[in-house]
Amino acid sequence: MEIIEKHGVTKVLDAMNRLHAENEAEVTLSTAHKAKGREWDNVRIAGDFREPASHDRDLKGNPLPGELSLDDARLAYVAVTRARRHLDLGGLAWIDDHPNGSPRAAPSGPPQRLPPGHQPPSPWDRLGPAPS
Repeated sequence: MEIIEKHGVTKVLDAMNRLHAENEAEVTLSTAHKAKGREWDNVRIAGDFREPASHDRDLKGNPLPGELSLDDARLAYVAVTRARRHLDLGGLAWIDDHPNGSPRAAPSGPPQRLPPGHQPPSPWDRLGPAPS
């Protein structure tokens, strides 16, 4: 609705009439919900994955991160797993700094080697299986 209010019905319809079929397009714009089950070589996450807000503060008065809901985390998982070659986190870049989004801190000492073929644990693993 914001697009129509900002640009008007005529301009929006004109732009829509100039769209190409997806297999002919250079860029595909999709919601994370509609992207489920699909993949692209390059994916950029838009700014609508906002960091959860919180009114809580630490002892120094700094804002604490908000709670990350399971539904939002699952939707973010769908979004970030659409990229085959390159992922630009864009609007999800904050996830690396969120306590529920970053991998657990590695133990001190030399790095541990994993057996061949094993992947390190991912913070996404805590969410359970991907929605189907």
